[in-house]
Amino acid sequence: MRGAGQWVLPGFLFGVLGILIVLPFLTLIYTSFITAAPFSGNTYTWTLQNYYAIWTPQMGEAIVNTMIVAIGGTAMAMTIGGLLAWLAARSDIPGKWLVHLAGLMPLFLSLIVAALAWSLLGSGRSGYLNILLASLGLPFRIDMQSVVGIAFIHGLYYVPFPFLYIYSALTLIHPDLEEAAGIHGANLIRTLRYITLPSIRPAVLGSALLLLVLMAEEFPVPQILGGPKGIETLSIHIFNLMREVPPATNQASAVCMVLTAIVAVLVVMQRRLLAGRDYRTVTGKGLQSRTLPLGKWRWPAFGFVLLYVFVAMGLPLLALLQGAFRATLYIPDFASMFDPAQFSTRFMREILTDPVVYKSLLNSLMAAGATAVLGGLFYFVLAYVVHRTDLPGRKWLEFLANVPLALPALVMGLGILWIWANIPLPIYGTLAVLVIAYMGRFTPQGFRAISASIVQIHDDLEHAALVAGATRFKAVRRIVWPLMQSGVAAAVIVIFVLGMRELTASLFLYTTDTRVLSIVIYEQYENGGWSAVASLSLVYTFILIALTIAGRRWMRANI
Repeated sequence: MRGAGQWVLPGFLFGVLGILIVLPFLTLIYTSFITAAPFSGNTYTWTLQNYYAIWTPQMGEAIVNTMIVAIGGTAMAMTIGGLLAWLAARSDIPGKWLVHLAGLMPLFLSLIVAALAWSLLGSGRSGYLNILLASLGLPFRIDMQSVVGIAFIHGLYYVPFPFLYIYSALTLIHPDLEEAAGIHGANLIRTLRYITLPSIRPAVLGSALLLLVLMAEEFPVPQILGGPKGIETLSIHIFNLMREVPPATNQASAVCMVLTAIVAVLVVMQRRLLAGRDYRTVTGKGLQSRTLPLGKWRWPAFGFVLLYVFVAMGLPLLALLQGAFRATLYIPDFASMFDPAQFSTRFMREILTDPVVYKSLLNSLMAAGATAVLGGLFYFVLAYVVHRTDLPGRKWLEFLANVPLALPALVMGLGILWIWANIPLPIYGTLAVLVIAYMGRFTPQGFRAISASIVQIHDDLEHAALVAGATRFKAVRRIVWPLMQSGVAAAVIVIFVLGMRELTASLFLYTTDTRVLSIVIYEQYENGGWSAVASLSLVYTFILIALTIAGRRWMRANI
């Protein structure tokens, strides 16, 4: 395609990204250089004072805390997620179905629910685990309301990101590579080090970068665990700036611009690390994956999986059950946690008969479903254009797809509010504005999930189809799509569940008629109704479990 026609598809993608990302981003840039809130009608002047004002000792402490939380949480999540992905995709571990499910289980709990559950488990003397430790006469106590506690929760519940991306990449490694290493005398460790890990480097670096920024801008976990102790990360610092009277919206936007510069540097570093390397392992020779024997490590590896499931899901669910079915929250000793006389179903009955809950559940399903379907299609086209065509503007499309990494959801939601509340279109106040916010917010996740798979499919497969007379569309439908079903399905599942769990981007955009389930939970938490929060969270969790298990079969490689 030559001439103006080659800009049709890139132009369409630029237009969509402009609506989803660029307009809110430009609004934030604009806001960071003026002295009044945008579109407020107030008189303003242009200034750099917003950038000077943010460099305070409080800002420095927030940066340090953010680095600890992001780096520590990323290291933990990448280690657990990568190990689970390898065990599920390439090993002969027993109970492989459980390993695969374990990698998805953190999706069952929203981060606000996980933070609330662990706050009950390990905060102060009243924490359930601390009550147990005290009953055993042990001096050790768990303090989840700390920077280390925040990093631990992030590392525990962000595991699905590296698991899904790395698992998809591992299923596309040609077995000939590992077999050749074995023939030449390489053991399992050397094969992993010199063959497997280098082959999946795009998925590893991509998911690690994604985790670093997602944890840096995460709001619910630092707010629940760090707020009571006055611990600030950058996200909480931004939230506190916007909560001042009057709101320091301009300074909050300036902080976002600093984050944007940091992420731009990270993206450039990633591209340099991957430059000049060929990571394509799926060719026209065909592919049949094989498993590697663990030997004596089979059952210890399975024990690790069980331990992770218990810590990530078992303990929080026990905490939710205690909160949902106890008549009172006071627990004098560990034995009373299992006293039948202390339990009641009153709070659960109230939740199950509340029309607000049903309305919010329907809103969540509709918003998340529309985001997953429309977003999955859009992210696939975007990734294909960036990685498999020579159309103009590809590098800028990739850059724009990563911009939301640097936009905290709180401020991005506010930027979307300013735009759609002032555009004469009937969007604000409907679920459509939530879908727009979710699609923009989750563009990096969807784009990177699909990109991690597409870079491993050699283009000689498409070239063979084109030489044989197939159109580009037919080559994609008959060659690329079947090979990428696992990666695309993984992206759609992740986006759907993230949409169901999303809280932060919705805070400024919902109305009484468009409240989603996460908003209802947060409102109950703000009102101090933990029993209602726990009851609603249990229902919420079981819904996510059912939806994720139902879609799990689409994640298996179909090659």
